[in-house]
Amino acid sequence: MRTTWADGLAARVCHKLRPETCRSDMFPSWVADDQLALATVLTRIAADDIGCSSPQTIGDRLRSTGLVLPEVPGSVVACDLVMPVLRTVRRNGVPWERWWDVGGLHALLIELWAGRRLSTHSPEKVRDEVTAVWCLEDDRLVDTVLDNAEDPFVFLPPDLLHESASGTATACAQFLVTRGLMKITLPDAFLSTRPGLADRPDLTEVAKRWHHRIDLEETVHRVRDLSPELLTGLHRDLDAWDIQMDQLTSHLTAHEIKLILPMAEDERYGEECLRAGWGLHRAELESDDALLWQPDSVARNSSVPDWMAEEIITCGTRFFHRQAGPHPVWLATVETDTHMAAVRTFIEPPTRYGIGVEDYGDGLRLWFEFPTLRADPDPPFRAPYTYSLSWVEHAWELLHLATVGYARLSIVRLVGDGELRAVGSIRLDLPEEVCARAEEAAIAALRRLVGDETQTMRQKIALEGHEQAAEVAFRICEIAKGEDIYDELALESDVAEYESFITAARHLAWVRARHAAGLLDRESSVEVGAELKAAVEGRQRTLELLRAATGRGNGTARSSGRSGKPSVDEQTVFVHLINRYGILQLAVCRTRAGHSHFDLVSCEEFPLGPLAGAVDEWTRQAPDHPRRVWHDYLEQLVAECGGPAQAIIETAAPHEFRRLVLSPTTPLELLPLHAAPLDSARTSTLIDAFEQVVYAPTARLVSAIESSQRHAAVIEVLVVAHGGGHLPGLELIDGPLCEADVIAGLHDSVEVLTQEEATPDRALHMMPMARIVHVAAHGLTHPNRWAAGLALHGGSLGTAMLTSSGVLADGAFSSVDLVILNACRTGTHEGTGRTVQTLRSIESAFLARGARAVISTLWDITDLQGVVFSAVLHAHLGVGADSHTAYGDTIRYLRQHRWRVSSEAGPVCAAESAIDAMLPDWRSHLDQQVADNPLFWAAFKITGVV
Repeated sequence: MRTTWADGLAARVCHKLRPETCRSDMFPSWVADDQLALATVLTRIAADDIGCSSPQTIGDRLRSTGLVLPEVPGSVVACDLVMPVLRTVRRNGVPWERWWDVGGLHALLIELWAGRRLSTHSPEKVRDEVTAVWCLEDDRLVDTVLDNAEDPFVFLPPDLLHESASGTATACAQFLVTRGLMKITLPDAFLSTRPGLADRPDLTEVAKRWHHRIDLEETVHRVRDLSPELLTGLHRDLDAWDIQMDQLTSHLTAHEIKLILPMAEDERYGEECLRAGWGLHRAELESDDALLWQPDSVARNSSVPDWMAEEIITCGTRFFHRQAGPHPVWLATVETDTHMAAVRTFIEPPTRYGIGVEDYGDGLRLWFEFPTLRADPDPPFRAPYTYSLSWVEHAWELLHLATVGYARLSIVRLVGDGELRAVGSIRLDLPEEVCARAEEAAIAALRRLVGDETQTMRQKIALEGHEQAAEVAFRICEIAKGEDIYDELALESDVAEYESFITAARHLAWVRARHAAGLLDRESSVEVGAELKAAVEGRQRTLELLRAATGRGNGTARSSGRSGKPSVDEQTVFVHLINRYGILQLAVCRTRAGHSHFDLVSCEEFPLGPLAGAVDEWTRQAPDHPRRVWHDYLEQLVAECGGPAQAIIETAAPHEFRRLVLSPTTPLELLPLHAAPLDSARTSTLIDAFEQVVYAPTARLVSAIESSQRHAAVIEVLVVAHGGGHLPGLELIDGPLCEADVIAGLHDSVEVLTQEEATPDRALHMMPMARIVHVAAHGLTHPNRWAAGLALHGGSLGTAMLTSSGVLADGAFSSVDLVILNACRTGTHEGTGRTVQTLRSIESAFLARGARAVISTLWDITDLQGVVFSAVLHAHLGVGADSHTAYGDTIRYLRQHRWRVSSEAGPVCAAESAIDAMLPDWRSHLDQQVADNPLFWAAFKITGVV
């Protein structure tokens, strides 16, 4: 029976794990001709994967130990043998009843192989093979393996009911049975506590004989007045029986011994839950590059698997857990040099790290603590992994983690403008006390959530969370988008750590501004580069300390958004656009009766991959290309946005809401979504469906701006205008100075800075005094987003640019209701980094420093377009219109070509008269520009609170 079972197990492993690409001539004959040996090799591959070894490393080990012929190329072994096995195991686990126990199956097969090998080879020979081929180094483990036998049942002692050494024990047992004091049959609970015996009748017989022996001894103890001679003979028989049983158990595998021993109720229930969850896997984790390998096998600057980038970039996650087949996967994102130094210390053996566990709201949080750096006075870098005990899937994952006792920690680094770099994966062994607490909590949760109907677990996991999915999607966007902006604007506290954070944030902006000036002047400074790294480090560490001091990150439950406070007001619908594995999703939030409601819509017919390529091609074209390539691309791209716009209309029910707030995602943040058509004739667009269509990175940023303390303005309007021409590359343009003259005539209280007066320092000094700030100049993007901005006056480009970093360093706009950045591409970006922020242009800097709203541009505009837009906008602002009303009326004026019929009265008449005084034939020139680009009006967008 045992041989049949072992052969069946080996055959199943070979059938399930051996890839079709694996040829028999890849192995030596002793492996190729022996199913048990081949099965052990296949599970060896899966066991090496637990240690995060790369396919190449695993293949090289197989070749060096003789399990694969050394003449087979390593690349062939990795491609045709190792990776297909890993792919199968990550999807389905290993092919036996304990699918999650990769190491256990491999150890079992080694023991079975050794027992069979010992039947034909000497112990010395097998010992050498176990150490050299199977790489077992622990002498005690090797001795245990060598105790195994192909047929351990030759040592099986008899059933004491039928035979014993002297006959005394048998006679005694039969007497007790006839008197009804001892039972022949096993109690019902006996096999129920040993569920693994159901398929092993041979071990069931062992367990039965063991039970009869224990039952005989216990029954005798309860019987009085037995003769000393009888007891002496009985003990002699029991001792002889025990010696035989010890010989048998020493020749069984560890797995078989465990099957014979009774299981505690929680242990049995836990294994039942794990079996019920067999086959739970995520498609995104099945690809060959879905998991990182050991750090020494990861190439420098190598890319990160898409699903990790998805979690970090789209979801804003820094630390999270997943379950890839039999592997619990933890991910840690490092952001600073100090973090990276801690990682290097952890990677270099001997590794010392900490694992903590604590209750967290309705769940359990495990902390991984990196080694402490000697020179670092701050607390050690800690990575939190939270398992909700209100969700079946999280409770099941926690049970799985506690059962296998390890996690595969994958580490990536977030650098630059949202770029990710792979560091590698490392196996973490969890302390026994942590596993015990996690297992207890997980089983208690599963008993509450699932009960005894464990077979329904996969169904419950598939169905749970659908009601919360929309809210979860919305919340993760709130975390991911505009993260830095929100932290600097909305984090407020009276603790000392808050002042330290603000100081560090301003210092970082100041250093970035210096670095940006150097980049613009093509000057590189090692000193500034080192200072910038230190400043980034300083801000990150003070932010960590602030979050810990204010209860964010030290185990205290953060607000889940269910406190009852609405995310948006009842007249607003907020839509996050999400790039979810290349498919557009809409996470919608609206408020009714003081409660937030969420919807999640997937636009399956709108793949973002092809669109991203088209947008990239469009941005590389010159707007003045003679063949209208740029304009044709734009019209096609905007037309493509009609599908998502229609989905927004169907979900948001515009007749119920006045305001639509859009938070775009890559690549849609470069397109005018407000101009997306709602009908085939393109006469109706998204901007027509609502009274207001504005942009904002997050709803919580909108709330932070709305609740921020405002100050009274000293002047109504500040105009900063510079026409360029004073520096190489900045040609002279007339539009900015025309705008300044026009605007000055449309307001009663205006301060104007032009040409030599319009320096970045002077502008930043004057801006906090104004209610409306208008900047007209050359707008310049830059691969480094901190160097992008507006070209004002200065002796070099570095000193002349009002950069994003400069605004963050010295800006204070608590009195500013509206900023108009009337220059080219002030609302877009050039960098290709996939940042967790949705706003990467200079407009985000003004919002971060307190401005309520910003009008910016998505592409290059002409002088005339800028002048006309500014004149009409300020004509409405000058008669008391609010920001969005003025913006909306101006957009309608441009879309409907109202300049073709002169206005006879009102603010527009004043605007047109002001333009007429400077540019008498401006209408005909504007007609020509509109013919070239009918969507010229869509370049202007408004962001923030209006």
